[in-house]
Amino acid sequence: MNGIPGVTTPASTLRLGLAQFTPSLGDVGANLARVLDFIEEGAREGTELVGLPELCLPGYLLEAAAYDDLMTSLHEAGARLREASRDLQIRLMYGTAQRRGNSLHNCVVMSEPDGSETVYSKIHMVDSECAVFRAGIDLVTSPDGDMGLGCCYDLAFPEFSAPLARAGARVLCFPMAWERERSFVFEGVVAARAIENVAYVMCVNQTGDIGEFQFHGGSRIVSPLGETVCRMGDEVGLAVADLDLGLVSRLRAQADTRTYPLLTDRRPNLMVTKGQSGTPITREHGDDPA
Repeated sequence: MNGIPGVTTPASTLRLGLAQFTPSLGDVGANLARVLDFIEEGAREGTELVGLPELCLPGYLLEAAAYDDLMTSLHEAGARLREASRDLQIRLMYGTAQRRGNSLHNCVVMSEPDGSETVYSKIHMVDSECAVFRAGIDLVTSPDGDMGLGCCYDLAFPEFSAPLARAGARVLCFPMAWERERSFVFEGVVAARAIENVAYVMCVNQTGDIGEFQFHGGSRIVSPLGETVCRMGDEVGLAVADLDLGLVSRLRAQADTRTYPLLTDRRPNLMVTKGQSGTPITREHGDDPA
């Protein structure tokens, strides 16, 4: 409380758990069991939110027909995770597949301890994913507005994260199944997304080799100052970190001036003007070239 009856201020700290592992392809039961183990471990560690990788329930399965036999199991697994969230009073963020009408979506689900859910459908996808899933169109935050939900390849696009930060999100969350090949993109942009949006960036990736896929691991949290709060290698496990969300608020308000007011100084609607060739610029002697 901020001292004014009936008025609350956003939470100033958040203990996050990153659960990095290698989900089995198409084995929802086995993947659910591992997810539940991580959630229980996170509860013992006092985490307020446990994040899990992209498509951690079905595995990184890119065969559209295979999902026909998995939808019931995925629905039941989602119900079990809602139950776990309520029982342990912990927030969950995990990747799954959901069908809406005739369309299959690659989804990030945030389960709240009160039994409610927020669902984001992945927008940016590589070609092999586009052949299976329909792209989402909506940007999504958690009910309290603190968490911006993304997924894997979304991280590569600055215009994805910027509106989430402008809407007030202080943590940008990216469950991932980022492969080892082309992982330089992930490694190169993650700190930029944190710095330019004055936000924490949470990435929780799959790791290890399964089938034709070799996943990069490297789950991490980066601060709005570009500092690595925690980072995993290629191991399976749970990493826990405490985030100072108040730092984001202070930096954005310029009460802490260690970074620029990057959100307020941004000019998102710039136009491109093509220069005219063949029209030399002449100046009189003494003109200021600036």
